[in-house]
Amino acid sequence: MTNIDRIKKQKKHFRKILVISYIIFATLILFSIYMLHVRISSQETLSHFKKNTMLDSIQKQRYLDNFLNRSSNLIEAISTNQEFISFIKNGSNQQDTEDLLYSMIKIDKSYMQLRFIDFKGDEIIRFDRENVGSKVYKQTKLQNKSKRYYCQKCLKLKKEEILYSNIDLNIEHGSIQKPIKPVIRISLPIVIKGKYLGFLILNVFMNQYLNDLTESSIYDLYLSDLSGNFLISKNSQNNWSKYLNKKINALDEFNILKKNFKKDTFFSTKDRYFIKTLKISGYNNLKLIYFENLKQKELTKKLIEKRVLTTVLFAIFISFPFAYLVSFPISKLYDSLEIEAENIAEQANNLELRVQIEIEKNRAKDRLLENQSKLAALGEMIGNIAHQWRHPITRLSLMIQNLKSLHDADKLTSNMFSRYYKNSLDQIDYMSQTIEDFRNFYKQDSKKSLFEPSIAINSAFKIVNASIKHGGIELSLKVQDQFKILGFANQFSQVILNIIQNAKDALEENNIKNPYIDISLYQKNGRNIIEIKDNAKGIKEDIIEKIFDAHITTKRQNGTGIGLYMSKTIIEDNFDAKLYARNWGDGAIFTIEFNVS
Repeated sequence: MTNIDRIKKQKKHFRKILVISYIIFATLILFSIYMLHVRISSQETLSHFKKNTMLDSIQKQRYLDNFLNRSSNLIEAISTNQEFISFIKNGSNQQDTEDLLYSMIKIDKSYMQLRFIDFKGDEIIRFDRENVGSKVYKQTKLQNKSKRYYCQKCLKLKKEEILYSNIDLNIEHGSIQKPIKPVIRISLPIVIKGKYLGFLILNVFMNQYLNDLTESSIYDLYLSDLSGNFLISKNSQNNWSKYLNKKINALDEFNILKKNFKKDTFFSTKDRYFIKTLKISGYNNLKLIYFENLKQKELTKKLIEKRVLTTVLFAIFISFPFAYLVSFPISKLYDSLEIEAENIAEQANNLELRVQIEIEKNRAKDRLLENQSKLAALGEMIGNIAHQWRHPITRLSLMIQNLKSLHDADKLTSNMFSRYYKNSLDQIDYMSQTIEDFRNFYKQDSKKSLFEPSIAINSAFKIVNASIKHGGIELSLKVQDQFKILGFANQFSQVILNIIQNAKDALEENNIKNPYIDISLYQKNGRNIIEIKDNAKGIKEDIIEKIFDAHITTKRQNGTGIGLYMSKTIIEDNFDAKLYARNWGDGAIFTIEFNVS
């Protein structure tokens, strides 16, 4: 056998091994995908179950709330009717009262009974219907209900306090009615001029409402009381277990821990159930228990498995011709890719090194800018303190000179000394307060908070007010719309101070007659806007686009170009807002825009 034949045989053998290896590899990968898909599908199903049951329980709570509010509104309306009030006070207007109660109970076919019971527990007037939607009639066989639990609770109600009873089975003459009739009783006391006369009570058939609460095509739903006694179960023989003396309990039936059952909401990942408290009132709330519908769950699982298995078989089938075709250029392709990957890795390492160097340069630059900004702020603070202290120091100097002159002339009386002494202390207190104001102004905030920008702007005014007055500049704040912003109040005040200081310097450098700085707060197009406007002839067009860049300054001397750069950084990074500048006829306008939210 020649070397050429041997090489051909080796290549052919290599292709066979490569094809078999590819098929085995593809099969393992697809099987792993299949197992992963089954696992993820299970997790997604669980996630959807949790999310959808929570949403469904919220809807059911709203449904229950609407029903309770509608029913309580009915008895509240009756309680304020003048004919009804006259009837229970002195027995007059009986026919009008009967007509009123008759018309009210007919409003909803689920209203079972409407009556007034006096403070002794005696039924005074009562209208009934036997079943949902049946004919309403006046009951003549009135009873004393003083021994029923809901009557005893009603007699303790305060004025305008509404009582919702347990949802239980209706009892007449000491026995549960057959067929069973779940009802809820909604009661309202009648108190006139501080005297308790009795209470209105509305009984409502609850069968339809309970069926609506537990109806679902995709979940198995159970309804119980706070102790776990079934009201409604998928097995109808377990319904109303407590009232029909059946020893069936949801906690035992589904192996639920009592501490979990007491929670307002609880989701079991292991047993895949969800418990939600339906709120009626503190002591008679209900528990809604969701389980996945087992039949639907099995059908979905089988469908997923069938589809995934079909996909895997199809992938294995097409892998044969595909693997065979790929095997020809695979060795050369791998070599080319390996060389290319080495080149890319080398370039990536070099690029990462260059990026790291640039990052360090930028960090050093930012630290330098921050330090320069602090030094500039310190210089401005000292200048502002000097302006604030100029007048009180002058006054102190004059008072000391006056004291000496009076003392030398032997004209200094005790009263005069006390007055000068008090005035001197006042000036010293003013200077001390100035230092405290500056200390608070430059103190760093520890966390973000909601604050009114007008208050923060006034804080900046206090700092710069003396130097502004000294320059003869009119400084005003116009609040068209009051609003709040979220961020660091002191940082915001310092931004305002920077912009005011820049405007002041521009006004003084340009020797403006009647100089002013106006600050306006208003809302426009869904934005909270703050404008700082001056008449200092504006910003030169060749630098206005770069006004917020580091080391760009509009000042002829002593300008660092850091104040506006740091101001824009603070506004954009810490307030998620915008800061920009533009010229108008007589000067410049700096605008800060915040989202209303």
